[in-house]
Amino acid sequence: MLAQTILAQGGAAAQDGGLLGMLLPFVLIALVFWLLILRPQQKRRQQETKMQSDLQPGVEVLTKAGFFATVVEVRDTEVELEVSPGTRIRMLKAGVGDIVRPNEAPADDTPVEDRPDFPGNDDKNDGK
Repeated sequence: MLAQTILAQGGAAAQDGGLLGMLLPFVLIALVFWLLILRPQQKRRQQETKMQSDLQPGVEVLTKAGFFATVVEVRDTEVELEVSPGTRIRMLKAGVGDIVRPNEAPADDTPVEDRPDFPGNDDKNDGK
């Protein structure tokens, strides 16, 4: 009788371990899903919200449709953009993809033909 009670308790403990062993992979999959998919999406959404709140007149933007434009007016949920002189469009703030920041480095004004990596430069430097 004592042996049956010990075996019954041992079997119950094995079943509890089996339940934990069965749930652990699902918990790990959920954790990986959250780390690889949901968390980066939340960060992107926060960055996009911050970018939309930074919009102000005179800022050059790139829309999600691929148009470069200058912000003319900012309202609660929409912006008015000037795509070319005299051409204005009204767009939701969510349609603005990125703020275009000018490059800090000076532009290279060297003509393409005079650059050292230009394919035709081998003839000029032969000294003939």
